Amino acid sequence: SMADVVASTAKTSRLWTRDKIRAIAPASARTKIRTAPPFVSEAQQNKEEAVGGEPSPSILRCVTQPLIPRSVWENLSGREFFVPSTLLALTRSGIKTANDSDDIIDWKPDKHTGSIIKGSFDEIGKCLETGDILVWTGKFRSDGYGSELPLVKTTWLLDMSPRSFAELLMDSSRVRSYNKMSLGRADLICFQLGIDTIKGEYGNGEAKIVRNLTQPPLSKRRMEFITLMHARRLDDADAVNSGMMGGDKENGFVVVSRAIGGNKIPNKEVGNKMDDGHDESYIRSEILLGVNLIRPIPGHPQKAEVTAVTHCNSPSVPTMLAGKVGVKGAVGFVKDVRALCQ
Repeated sequence: SMADVVASTAKTSRLWTRDKIRAIAPASARTKIRTAPPFVSEAQQNKEEAVGGEPSPSILRCVTQPLIPRSVWENLSGREFFVPSTLLALTRSGIKTANDSDDIIDWKPDKHTGSIIKGSFDEIGKCLETGDILVWTGKFRSDGYGSELPLVKTTWLLDMSPRSFAELLMDSSRVRSYNKMSLGRADLICFQLGIDTIKGEYGNGEAKIVRNLTQPPLSKRRMEFITLMHARRLDDADAVNSGMMGGDKENGFVVVSRAIGGNKIPNKEVGNKMDDGHDESYIRSEILLGVNLIRPIPGHPQKAEVTAVTHCNSPSVPTMLAGKVGVKGAVGFVKDVRALCQ
């Protein structure tokens, strides 16, 4: 709960010391990361000493909500997710967004989905089993950073176990196998490795900050995303509803993503300030919220039901086209991931 965020903030002062933030090796050494202990660069150590301080409890509450207030977003330091308790709160917000969010988001199914969901659960299940992709677009009911931009939600089946899919999404070396626009994704900072981790320093699962570069078709400018990614097993306290196929939390996983607030990359040093590390050759884009709620399918351990939510801000895409572009991207992602299973 959000109360957990506030209660645990007082315990986080030690997290700002140099040995608590692990900077991962460069891309050329990524194959060694899982066997060699992460190291902290000298620049990173200097930064920790120079910047110091902790986000306030109110900032931590805001940064883990589905929609961040504009005034908060504009003043974030980029360090908010260095506090372990924020990962649990953000994950719960992500699950709510994918699971049961009609109170905060006005969801509208596309025409095909609208006709399918009028049927019984059995009828919906049969459509999903034949490869249908259910698609909704949504708008937040309140104002906040990016609230003018649509969200896209999809539900679909995948011939891959929940764990395998979660692991795929977290593996930066495999991004280009399903994202044809990606020029590569690098792990900038690793807080904790292993999606099966239990009761680690940062809670359960794996958490890291990544940099993904993409080249959209027909665009001369490349896009840059700096994003927190967190994946873990679902647990009883997540209150996950049963999916269309009857699966719930048992053996399920969740993967959440969120742009690092303020577009700042916490791995460069300019005096006592966090440098935004922005490369002018790229357009800085943001995954305001990304969720993959991955449920098992009873009786089919090598299959999964996925409910994915994406809320993106790409300055190169006009707001009036964001919904159409978002749906095309979400459906394309499903097709590309499914192609890996063939």
